[in-house]
Amino acid sequence: MAGETLPTGSTNTQGLADYAAPYITGYLGQAQALSQSPYQVYQGPLTAGQSNLQNTAFQGLGSLTVPDSIGMAANTAGTIGTAAQGLNYTPTTQSFDAIQAQNYMNPYLQASLNPQLDEARRQSQITQQMNAGKMTQAGAFGGSRGAIMDAETQRSLANTQANITGQGYNTAFNNAQQQFNADQQRKMQEAQYGAGFGLQGLQTGLQGAQAQGQLGNTFNTANLANLQAQLAGGAQQRGITAEGTAADLAEFEKQRQYPYQQVQFQRDMISGLPTGSVTNTPGQLSGIGSLLSVLGGGTAAAGALGYKNVGELLKGLGLDLGPSS
Repeated sequence: MAGETLPTGSTNTQGLADYAAPYITGYLGQAQALSQSPYQVYQGPLTAGQSNLQNTAFQGLGSLTVPDSIGMAANTAGTIGTAAQGLNYTPTTQSFDAIQAQNYMNPYLQASLNPQLDEARRQSQITQQMNAGKMTQAGAFGGSRGAIMDAETQRSLANTQANITGQGYNTAFNNAQQQFNADQQRKMQEAQYGAGFGLQGLQTGLQGAQAQGQLGNTFNTANLANLQAQLAGGAQQRGITAEGTAADLAEFEKQRQYPYQQVQFQRDMISGLPTGSVTNTPGQLSGIGSLLSVLGGGTAAAGALGYKNVGELLKGLGLDLGPSS
C-alpha cells in the first residue's frame, strides 16, 4: 500500500486481477490483430454515373440542328421578295384615234347603212312614178313641171340619203368609241387582275413559307421539350442510383467498423472495475518484524499505538533504525 514500509527482503508484485486477466488479454489480442489487418478497399462505385435517359438526352442535344424547313422557308421568302421587287405595271390601253375609229366602225357601218339607203331610193322611185302618173293624167308629162317635180324628188332623195349616212356615221362613231372604251377598260381590268393575281400568289407563297418556318420552330421546340423531359427523368433515375450507391458505401463502412466497435464494447464493459492486483511477499521477519506483523503491518500498527509512522513506533520501543521512510 502507499506509504507502507515493507520489511527488509519483502517484494511487491502488481498485475491483473485473476478474474479479469483472461478477458482483458482476449480483447487486447483482438485489438492487436485488427490493428495489423490490411486496409479494406470499397469495390463498389462511389458516385452515380449518367442514367440511360440522360445519355439519350445528351445524344439528342448533341445532334440538334436548325430544321431544314426553316432554311427552305428563308430561301422561299427571299425568292418571293425578289419577285415582288420585279413587279411592275405595263399599260395595255391605246388612244382612240382615226385608225381606231375606222377599225371599230367599218365592220358594221356599211351593213347598217345599205338597207336604209336602198329603202330611201325605193321610196324616191315610188314618189317619182306617182308624180309621172299625175303628170300624164294632166297632159303635162315631159314638160317643165314634170322636170321640176323629178328634180325635187331627186333632191329629197339626196337629203334623205345624206341624213341616213350622217346619222349612221355619227351613231357608228359613238358606238365605236363606246366599244373602244369598253375594250380598253376590259384590258385594264385584265392587266390589274393579272397583276393582282400574281401579287396574291406571291403573298400566298410568302404565307406558306412563314407557316413552314413556324412549323420548323414548332418541331424544334417539341424536340427540346422531349429532351428536357428525358433529362428530368434521367436526373430522377440518377438520384435513385445515387441513393443506392450511398447506402452501399454506408453499409460497407458500417461492416468495416463493426470489429472495432466490438473491441470498444469489450473495453467499455470493464471500464471502472478494479482489474489490478498487488501481491506482497514478505521476507524473513525479525522479532520486531514479527511483532509488526502481528500488529497488522507497519503503518497500521504505528497508528494503532498512537504513532505517526513506523519510525516513531520503533523509537518508542527504543529501537532507532535510522531515518524512517
